[in-house]
Amino acid sequence: MTPSEIHKLVELAEYGKSKDLAIYANHVQKTEAINRKIHDLNADVRRNALSSGHDLAVSARWHAWAESEQQKLEEKAQDAAHHKELARKLAVKSSARVQALELLLKKALAEQLILNRRRAEQNNVPPDA
Repeated sequence: MTPSEIHKLVELAEYGKSKDLAIYANHVQKTEAINRKIHDLNADVRRNALSSGHDLAVSARWHAWAESEQQKLEEKAQDAAHHKELARKLAVKSSARVQALELLLKKALAEQLILNRRRAEQNNVPPDA
C-alpha cells in the first residue's frame, strides 16, 4: 500500500476512534447518573429511617417502594456498567487500530524514501534533491 492510501485509512480510523470515545463517554455519563440516583435514594432511606414519626403502614409502604426502586436501579447500574465496559473495549480496539495504522504509515514512508533514494542513485541524481 502506498503512504497516501494508508493515510486515508488512518483518517478513517481516527474518525472511528473519536466516535467510539464519544460513545464510551456517553456510557460513563449514564452510569454515573444511575449511581447518583442510587446514592440519592439511599440518602432518602436513611433520612426517612431517622425521622420515622409517620404512620407505620405509610412508612412500610414507602420502604417497600424504596426497596423495589433500589433493585430496579441496581439492575440498571449493572446493565450500564456492562455496556460501559463493552464501549471501553471497543474504544481501546479503535485506539490500537489507529496506532497500528500510524506505524504502518511510518514504515511505508520510510520505504518510499529508500525507494526514492535508490531511484535517484540509478538516475545519477543526488538523493533528496
